[in-house]
Amino acid sequence: MNKKNLKNRIITGMLGGSLLLFSTLNEWSYLVVFVIIIFLSTREYYKILSENGFNPNYNLGVFLSVIIFISSFLYASKESLIGIHFVLIPILPLVCLSALYSTNNKETISNVSVTFFGILYISLSISLLNFIVFTDLVYNSVFLIATLLFLWTSESAAYLGGSLFGRKKLFESVSPMKTWEGVLFGLVANIILAYFIWKYLLIKTFAFWLGFSSVVLISGVFGDLFESLLKRNFNMKDSGNKLPGHGGFLDRFDSFFFVIPYVYFYLKIINQLT
Repeated sequence: MNKKNLKNRIITGMLGGSLLLFSTLNEWSYLVVFVIIIFLSTREYYKILSENGFNPNYNLGVFLSVIIFISSFLYASKESLIGIHFVLIPILPLVCLSALYSTNNKETISNVSVTFFGILYISLSISLLNFIVFTDLVYNSVFLIATLLFLWTSESAAYLGGSLFGRKKLFESVSPMKTWEGVLFGLVANIILAYFIWKYLLIKTFAFWLGFSSVVLISGVFGDLFESLLKRNFNMKDSGNKLPGHGGFLDRFDSFFFVIPYVYFYLKIINQLT
């Protein structure tokens, strides 16, 4: 990476990080920021498919993705008594019904599949975040902030460690740049961060934060690999160019989309055991 790209990456990262931290101030800033993220990420996903021979229902997919997140937000915060399942039930019929108006009936199944997968991959994953930040009807961003910190720390450490000491490829056929040494650096960095969170915030136990950091690291790596597979399948370097130095929104949030469901289930399991 040349100096100009590195500079752009740092500036974009700082601005994006500041925006995400701003989203944690209260439930309404959180809602606005993540609706924007879902909207732009879903658009980018469907744009990639449209440029590579598919014909997803662009408008319906984006609309449903945003509606699912807002509905789950209102339900988790008890601003609405309508459960998210009332929104989820009509999704597949709506997507299938839209296929009747497709101009290419031979590709109906694949187009319905990629439209539905975009909703599943982005919106349904992020919608689980609503049930993480709302506990007992009160907005609490501790686990959201922790997720972001562990994710940023592990990714930065993995990039540094892989650049300096990377030898053994993690999954060369999918992502030649990712190495086991990078993952190890990310793991060590997350363990250190877990220790400081436990020691200075006095929230939960050290074992809890070790588990939390490991869940973020492992699921984040798989999320990154999945997006690399998507780009490799379409012979693309980046998913977009809206974020200088980072590429597109999927490039920046690919790991986050995978991390949230695993963090949600980790917290559910811990709550059941304690």
